[in-house]
Amino acid sequence: MPSKPGEVVELGRWRPKVVVDPYSPQAIWGRELRHYRKQAGLTQAELATRISFSESLISGVETGQLAASLPFAESCDRELETGGALTRTLDFKKAHRLPTGFAEYLEVEKKTSMIRWYEGLCIPGLLQTPEYARELIRVGHPGDSADAIEAIAATRVERKQILAQADGPTLWVVVDEPVLRRPVGSAKIAREQLGYLLEAAEHPKISLQVVPFDTGAHAGLTSCFSLLSLAGGRLVVYAEDLSGGRFIERPEDVAHWATCYESVKSVALPVRQSADLIRLIMKEDFNGPE
Repeated sequence: MPSKPGEVVELGRWRPKVVVDPYSPQAIWGRELRHYRKQAGLTQAELATRISFSESLISGVETGQLAASLPFAESCDRELETGGALTRTLDFKKAHRLPTGFAEYLEVEKKTSMIRWYEGLCIPGLLQTPEYARELIRVGHPGDSADAIEAIAATRVERKQILAQADGPTLWVVVDEPVLRRPVGSAKIAREQLGYLLEAAEHPKISLQVVPFDTGAHAGLTSCFSLLSLAGGRLVVYAEDLSGGRFIERPEDVAHWATCYESVKSVALPVRQSADLIRLIMKEDFNGPE
């Protein structure tokens, strides 16, 4: 670091020491790469030459300081003849980037018969287009690589498959009007997202309502949340904040959240009028068709 005021230190000559958790999924994956490389009798330099990736990247990945990309893992699998082990275990990146509690939510979501979702910040994940999702993920994970962002986006897109299944859940979504007017990404991305909402709302098991802006204060403004109906009539709540998500299961607490949802739903526009408002926003805010 500079020892005198105004002294300039070139970044190439001084870098802060990176402290790596040896038990992090990334570090464990790096040790697996080292194992297969040494088993093949190759140095880092020799492997770098064969797979056309830099030696410094291989070193960084093996020590857990750098994250491996999918093309990198696939190249290592081919050269080291691992049978695809490195590519398969690269799935840790998806789970590692999910908010606390969300991995458990994904499993519960697959088993629910009905999802009632209130959202006051952004389009609900199950109804996001890939482009809209990438924009949200990009700004929410500053500094992440394109591969890391794509891994999270892929998880979000995969979730939508449950809506296409014959035994998939009924989805009833209530959103605030500002969610629809917020320009996430370009006007084209926002316009296509609203168009996708209109298409989704045509599905017999998906309903969408909008709380108009002039409603003012309402019960949903304190939190975004989902009510999940499970087997045997059991109902649980999933709510998120900056530190992650949590399930709420005590019957008296769940009853409070259910009442909150019904209160928000009661001030929302009916389904048909909500669709009309979405079309109006497409035209007024994002130059969409009349």
